[in-house]
Amino acid sequence: MLNYLFRANANNSGIYLSSLFGADGLPVYIKKSAITSQSISKLKREVAGSKWYQHISEEDLISEITDLQKYYSVRFFFVVGCKANFRKGYWFNREYVERALGKYCEIWARLPDNRMVIHGDYSIDNLIFRDGGVTIIDWEHFSYTSIPKGFDALNLIYEQLYILMFNGKLDRKVIFHANSMLKKICDHDCLDRVYLESPLETCRYYISNNLEVWGDQVHKLPIMKFDPSRVKEIDSLISIH
Repeated sequence: MLNYLFRANANNSGIYLSSLFGADGLPVYIKKSAITSQSISKLKREVAGSKWYQHISEEDLISEITDLQKYYSVRFFFVVGCKANFRKGYWFNREYVERALGKYCEIWARLPDNRMVIHGDYSIDNLIFRDGGVTIIDWEHFSYTSIPKGFDALNLIYEQLYILMFNGKLDRKVIFHANSMLKKICDHDCLDRVYLESPLETCRYYISNNLEVWGDQVHKLPIMKFDPSRVKEIDSLISIH
């Protein structure tokens, strides 16, 4: 089996990524390795999230774990599918947004209201779109938390809106579609009532009050890059009153 290192210490995470290919030249596994205490802790957190997801979705993500004193690695099964270009923004990716929110509702609707679980980076970039399905990957910010249900779905919506607004404008068709997506997750009982009036402002509030979930990566969240005046504008246009 051929091992190809394609990302070393990305974002100073201390985690190394490689692809493992079979005899036919096709990828079989993605391997993540860590050697420092901090990076090992991050990778173990991702494993915890992946195991939670495996249990609730009945999809296999993890093939093998190696846990030594100063070395930790995980082999994830390579998921055959495609990734959307999250840099294209909301309107270009609206069909992927719909599929992503459908997957969110499929998983989180199974949880009781008092079971608070977040992916922490539910982004189009962390989803593999397959024929007939979607697989959620990269669970490094997984957390059992006090953040109410619906947070991850909203994060994906506002991430894509931020990218769209950075390059263009929030026009009527986008507003209509985004409102329909909020209604969708609400109808599936996957949006806590706390988000109904000011969903973007409320999401930002929960991030600011749970910084330990994201650590030094919080500043990279698109949802935290909105100017405060835009937050109020967006919540006046996109919400469920």
